[in-house]
Amino acid sequence: MSDSTNLASAGPTLVSPLSARLGFARIIEDIAATATQRELAHRPPHEEIAKLKAHGFGALRLPAEAGGHGLSLRELFVVARDVAAADSNIAHVFRNHLWQVEAALRRREHPFHARVLELCAQKKTVGLSFVETDVTAAGARPTRVLSRLEWDASREVYIGSGKKVYATGNLYSDAFIGLAVESRASRTVQYVLDRDTGVSDGDDWDGFGQRLTASGTAHFHDVTVPAAQVYPTDPPRSDEAPPWGFTFHQVYLTNCIAGIARRIVLDAVDVLRARGRNFYHGDATHPTDEPVLQSLLGRIRAYAASVEATADRAVEALQRAWDTYDTPDEYETTLAATLAAAEAKVVIDDLAPQIASWLIDLGSGSAVSRGGALDRHWRNIKVIASHNPRLYKERLLGQNLLTGQLPPTGAFF
Repeated sequence: MSDSTNLASAGPTLVSPLSARLGFARIIEDIAATATQRELAHRPPHEEIAKLKAHGFGALRLPAEAGGHGLSLRELFVVARDVAAADSNIAHVFRNHLWQVEAALRRREHPFHARVLELCAQKKTVGLSFVETDVTAAGARPTRVLSRLEWDASREVYIGSGKKVYATGNLYSDAFIGLAVESRASRTVQYVLDRDTGVSDGDDWDGFGQRLTASGTAHFHDVTVPAAQVYPTDPPRSDEAPPWGFTFHQVYLTNCIAGIARRIVLDAVDVLRARGRNFYHGDATHPTDEPVLQSLLGRIRAYAASVEATADRAVEALQRAWDTYDTPDEYETTLAATLAAAEAKVVIDDLAPQIASWLIDLGSGSAVSRGGALDRHWRNIKVIASHNPRLYKERLLGQNLLTGQLPPTGAFF
């Protein structure tokens, strides 16, 4: 028996012990096994998402006594990264829903947020229905949703129409939320809209990556909203509250890229083992024994581990901000979280595409077949990264060191 027989790899695994303990292992493994076929056939993952919903992926943060898994924010990102490693499209689909749950957990006594948590407990997910076409700058907050909710006295319901651009995940959502002007009192309200015949299931998303997130335009035509599902807007927080309320979104996207980096390592091992022949000028007969290829595999592993560690640092900062919510320390921890999220994005958006390129180098001609769809990793990384360009975050980080410049307070920080 050779010495190598007793050696064990401590490298990455697709499913974390936490996901396995929660019973997600089989679902995640099945998602990973069929990711390539879905990509090639452009098959929306309705069945896969339904299984995750049924097992409570959308309710990871909901307390156990309320029908959820009762995870910490940190643990949510562990399970979400496992799903992203299996298929980053599917993890991305849940981002808007999971953020709404976070917001609702902080304001659970408010009737609007209570309804969101009720839907979550029913293993349903919520999407967004407000339009963004009325803003002149990317990332600015929209001022209208379904433009207006008109009261229909004969049916005692509100009627609304509109559209939502970049409606990631809406194709798979059970309900939709947003802000609107309510016609009877001309006031801004929040609402929960159940999926009905007026909600379009079209998918006009044509990005070269994240192709199955349905991130195109969602249309709402004469949809009905019961009066009981129209709510007052949230009361404003105190002037001392930190203004950075959207860091979760950025950390979640960065966490998805970290999942892709892990999947690249796993695919790299398969690619190298599957290669049947080496170049004539190589130093070994079989590619798995080729020193330069072994080194490249090690580099992929090391860089991917660094990506995951960097993402973990941002997650930890966000957890600290959550833990100090509505305390005197909240401002400082929230600011630290948004800066940590920016730092992680700058590093990971640089490294992750390179790791995806090294995968092709490792496989050489054996890795460029469309049937393997290995190019999807680079494409998916670049599309996720494009949401919030790192260039502005690099500058902000430099300005912050030099002058104390604070981050913007809009959606992309």
